[in-house]
Amino acid sequence: MLPGFNSDGNLPEGIHLATEDEVFLRFATTSARRQWLGEQLRSLLALAKSTGQLSRVFLWGSFVTSKEVPNDVDVLLVMTADFAIEILPAQCYVLFDYVQARLRFQGDVFWTKASIDEAVLQQWLDTYQTGKDFKRRGIVEVVVS
Repeated sequence: MLPGFNSDGNLPEGIHLATEDEVFLRFATTSARRQWLGEQLRSLLALAKSTGQLSRVFLWGSFVTSKEVPNDVDVLLVMTADFAIEILPAQCYVLFDYVQARLRFQGDVFWTKASIDEAVLQQWLDTYQTGKDFKRRGIVEVVVS
């Protein structure tokens, strides 16, 4: 279960596990913008899962805050260690092209392989826990099913 927001409207610092259902219920229902972004995220996750190589998913930024009108969705896809873009169906390429993903899903979509050095992944996740205001905030790891 996701924790409540702090006084700044952010999740408490740390990585918080949540199912897709919890993410959509908590972050994609309270405004038209949130509902629309939630649908973009739902499409993005469905496409990523269709590769059969999705290992982990992290969300951060204004979408996982109490902000009524979030800017976009910020996502890190961690693909399996043996992931290879060149064997994907053409419709999946959009996920791994930053500009195309931005246009299609209204989000900043980053990706890496599960073979990434754990210290480097932790550094990325630590960076994502710092907002534009330099305050620390929580991020969400979506349970991949």
